[in-house]
Amino acid sequence: MYTDGIFSDTKLHTSSQTFPVHRGILSARSPVFSRMFSHDMKEKNSGHVHITDLQNDTVHQMLLYIYTDLQFESASKLYVAADKYEILSLKSRCSSFLKDNVCPTKACDVLILADLHQDEDLKSFVQGYILEHDDVFSLQEWKHLMENNLKLAADIMYRKIHPCNE
Repeated sequence: MYTDGIFSDTKLHTSSQTFPVHRGILSARSPVFSRMFSHDMKEKNSGHVHITDLQNDTVHQMLLYIYTDLQFESASKLYVAADKYEILSLKSRCSSFLKDNVCPTKACDVLILADLHQDEDLKSFVQGYILEHDDVFSLQEWKHLMENNLKLAADIMYRKIHPCNE
């Protein structure tokens, strides 16, 4: 929607660029935009918002985030790229996102990712998550982990049987 500008209903203007956007999406992601478009402010009636204090690229990056946020798949891929190129702030952001959004069906994938990138913090977090969520052990993802990453599965089972030896 953002890149195509399809059905856009307002525009953000910088000093040299115009960005077609959607009030509903901006309002859902930003209380400031929500107030602009909800209350009797000039932005509500004019069909545009003037942004004079940000550069074009900054507005573009902000809009990309507003429209897409991080998704589980993109966070995993960005994590790999951030680790490869040592972009520590991005790696940290992706790691936090993965921790906040781990679920039983994704836990094994995150565990493999953490192990491949020698991220002991993320790995320990996911191991703890799996141990707290027994339903992971009945999933196809767990069976796949046991078939393809026996040591990771064995480490978790050891922690399950011997919780004091962590």
